[in-house]
Amino acid sequence: MSQASDDFSKIGFARTFFLPALLIFLIPVVSLVFFLHIQGHYDGEARDEILRQIRADASLTAEDKADAEALYTNVPLSRLIMLPDFADMVSSQASFDYATFRWAIRLSLFSIIGGIVVFVLSALCVVASLRSQWVQYVSLSVSWHVLRIFGAAQVLIQGVLLFALSYWVTAFFFNIYVPKLIIIAGILALAAIAAVIKSIFIKLNNETVVEGTVIERDSSPALWQELSTICAKVNTEMPDQVIAGIDDNFFVTEQSLTVGEKKYSGRSLFVSLSLLKQMNGSEADAVLAHEMAHFSGNDTLYSQKISPLLVRYEHYLHGLYEGGVSLPIFYFMNCFRALYEVSLKRLSRSREFRADRIATEATSPADMAGALLKIIAYSSYRAKVEQDIFEKEEVLETANVSQEIALGFDHYAGSFLSTPDVSLLQTSHPFDTHPSLVDRMQAVGCSLESPDSQAMLSAPGDGLWFQKIEGAEELENAQWQEYEDRFRAYHEESLPYRFLPETDAELAIVVKAFPEVQISGEEGLLTIDYAGITHHPWESPVPFSEIQSCNMDDKGRLNFILAEGKPSKINLKKFMDSDQQKVIEAVERYYSRYLAAKAYQEHVKQAGTTEVEELTDTET
Repeated sequence: MSQASDDFSKIGFARTFFLPALLIFLIPVVSLVFFLHIQGHYDGEARDEILRQIRADASLTAEDKADAEALYTNVPLSRLIMLPDFADMVSSQASFDYATFRWAIRLSLFSIIGGIVVFVLSALCVVASLRSQWVQYVSLSVSWHVLRIFGAAQVLIQGVLLFALSYWVTAFFFNIYVPKLIIIAGILALAAIAAVIKSIFIKLNNETVVEGTVIERDSSPALWQELSTICAKVNTEMPDQVIAGIDDNFFVTEQSLTVGEKKYSGRSLFVSLSLLKQMNGSEADAVLAHEMAHFSGNDTLYSQKISPLLVRYEHYLHGLYEGGVSLPIFYFMNCFRALYEVSLKRLSRSREFRADRIATEATSPADMAGALLKIIAYSSYRAKVEQDIFEKEEVLETANVSQEIALGFDHYAGSFLSTPDVSLLQTSHPFDTHPSLVDRMQAVGCSLESPDSQAMLSAPGDGLWFQKIEGAEELENAQWQEYEDRFRAYHEESLPYRFLPETDAELAIVVKAFPEVQISGEEGLLTIDYAGITHHPWESPVPFSEIQSCNMDDKGRLNFILAEGKPSKINLKKFMDSDQQKVIEAVERYYSRYLAAKAYQEHVKQAGTTEVEELTDTET
């Protein structure tokens, strides 16, 4: 990264995370300044009144008056009132007011000083986390517990301060108080506290579901024997289970996994049947050596330890964000989550380079480079095929994703290296991030620009490891069939949200999912279809295309503002109680479909315009 890019990155981080984090000091600083001011004002008025009384008291000697004037002039009443002898001299209301000022100032100072201390402590933990995986885990664990307690305390303190301000600001400046404002401030504070407490104690579902089939040792002994040889080369123990699927990646983990209806713990290796078919045996050796190297470096162990902390952190952030008045604390916490993301990515890159180096030593640079190229090229092509099929605006008889990939991958591989930004592509992974393709190729001693890279990518795979899995062809076909059935069903569900019907075929698709709805009421029949709303009291049907906005008023009426500015209403009270919700849901569902289709058609039109402009520029 260039110096300019680095500086831009720092500026971007400051604007996005650091500056918003400083909002945590907004309420306590405002409270501190305000309550110090109001306390000083009360002290000044009390001092003047007491001095007036002293000077008017004829029973005091000149010396007593001088001593009393010196005391009340030099020591404010807010300090004297804390002494038992002086506390009895003021009214209960004054004592309460001064107690309010005193605690508001203390809470403000605690909030500000605590924020500074936690900021420094967390920053030190982030810096320390860059040293090693163990330090990263310990520092993240410590920071998480500190930040969680600190965040909850800040929400409570700032909620109390906000509640106090809602009364005293108007009382001090305008000599009135606004009950609604105080109630709203109290509700907002309680809502924020409730959201944070819920996020701390709620039980999270950390289940990780993996689609695939567990390959038993007895069913594929050749696979396990070869895997044992790889593990010996990289000096690590065997995985507890191997899961074979059709995802476009390989990965290892020590997190608990659910495969089918059964849960698995310990070391798990996921292998892609589709990718193994594309690779030579030596390229697959390199990939599996890379994955086993993650076990030898305890990478998966620390990922297993850190992952629950990150999940908890993210959920806690969500609670702070949903809390409303806790948003300043959210930005503060989010700043450190972003800093830890930098640390996590840096060590993740280091782990990947280490695993690549070990795999290269166990096989060869060409094998590792060839495997990287084929994995990323295959993943890229699969995404393209799926996007092209999904964008078809017709009901699919079948979604032949696997067949399309098999027929076109060799041709795609021949031009893959000329793809724009190919060097920035990364291998997909469910748990970690990876360095870019160009960085990993350089690290293993190969170059993307070398003719050897294209030769490695274009070389057909022998599928040696694929053949070591008993019944691999049947397993892959079955998984692809299940995946393509889900793909086709989801595609069909999305079609009605794409069309503003212009043909009979498009109309049939939309009407099938959004048939005409009729609901009877006291004012007559209400009819809602894909195109608009027909209501008996209205002079004519209202197309969705003419509706600019819709809202519900406090009289239980749906109000529609039309393009011509003419309002139209549906009085829900004219329908049976059981039908009122049906009316709301139907209007919302059908109008939302229209808006989604309108947005989609505008996107398609814009995309087509962009393609024409790019083609014109190329021809020019």
